[in-house]
Amino acid sequence: NTTFRNKNREWIYMKEFKYLEFDSLYENYVKKHNQIISKLLNPKLKKNNPPKVVVVKPDMVTGYGNRFPGIVCGFLYAIISDRLFFIEGYKNFDEYFLLDFNHNWSSIENFYNKNSSKYLHNIRDNDFALITKGSLKNVDSFDILYVRTWDYVCAPIISNPHYKDWIGRIIPDYRVFTAISLRLFRLKLTFVDQVKNFIDNNFGDHNIGVHIRSRKTSLYKMAIPVEHYFQVIKMLLVGIKGKNISIFIASDTNEDRDKLAKLLKPSNHFNNNTINIVYVENNMDIRNPVNFNPGTEANAIVDMKILSFCDDMVITYGSSFGFIAAGWSYNAISRQRGPFILMPIRNNSDDLFINDKIYVWGAGSSEPCMYSSRLLIGKEDKETVDIFKTNPLWMHHSQCHWPI
Repeated sequence: NTTFRNKNREWIYMKEFKYLEFDSLYENYVKKHNQIISKLLNPKLKKNNPPKVVVVKPDMVTGYGNRFPGIVCGFLYAIISDRLFFIEGYKNFDEYFLLDFNHNWSSIENFYNKNSSKYLHNIRDNDFALITKGSLKNVDSFDILYVRTWDYVCAPIISNPHYKDWIGRIIPDYRVFTAISLRLFRLKLTFVDQVKNFIDNNFGDHNIGVHIRSRKTSLYKMAIPVEHYFQVIKMLLVGIKGKNISIFIASDTNEDRDKLAKLLKPSNHFNNNTINIVYVENNMDIRNPVNFNPGTEANAIVDMKILSFCDDMVITYGSSFGFIAAGWSYNAISRQRGPFILMPIRNNSDDLFINDKIYVWGAGSSEPCMYSSRLLIGKEDKETVDIFKTNPLWMHHSQCHWPI
């Protein structure tokens, strides 16, 4: 983590890794985008047919975990199909992130005929046959390709015979989300400073990040005891000896955070390690009036970024927040595996440890999991499924739902 402390801009770190071709491609895209839009918006120039575009309609209601994947997928489709990339409805994007180019759809949408459009993804309606085995040239007749999703639905295109070799050349390790998100979601300096100062003052030789999401409504009548997070952390500590360890806790309730911290305190000198329990003080009594998530977006983005720099991660099943954090930093490049995922159990007994299902499993990658992979595997034709399974990470993507 000392590398982070010596860098003002995280994307510079990518130059030391494998993404030089993507880095060059991104810079060229930015130049092209800005030149074309400048001409399009210049009132003195004659207007020809506007450029073909990919427009992402991100999930602006439920949070960052459901918002980032569609944006990354839309940008990937745009560079593959030689279209321009835009986002619809993300009005406060530039409050948090640096802008290399204007991707606000409202700035140019009046130039377009909305009837000349196609949805590649519309929540549960996905054209997986096209994405997995077809050519995007087949939809060239449409001026607008829409992406509306809360899922990492572009994972199948990495297996697509038309694009597999090209993607493998510019992003050779299948970490597509990491490569793209490190460019599109570069935090503004205010937030970089918050993250950097926290890491400088609190991180040690080895850092374990924990994301507790106990108020997740989709868990229904199920629960993940805080004790289970504690047990997984103890398991991780077995393999670490004689180090200064920081355990960073991000939680949707202060009560769960404090409970985990209390459980961890007796482990302070386990294996001759020194353990420091750290967290950002957030006002969790504040509630988003739309989705009722606790805290603020600013709190969430800082917590997510700090999590992303941890060496090990323990996250909550069914919460995309942790998976997005796992892929959103250069640490994802060096991790040999993804985060550990805690599974909920039925809360029908005083003894929450009585369980006949899986407690915890380790993800095969830090790439976001594709929740709709089961739909693809279960409903698409055999050829589409077989091509999807040529992606070495297909099992990783199929584990988002119950892994039993």
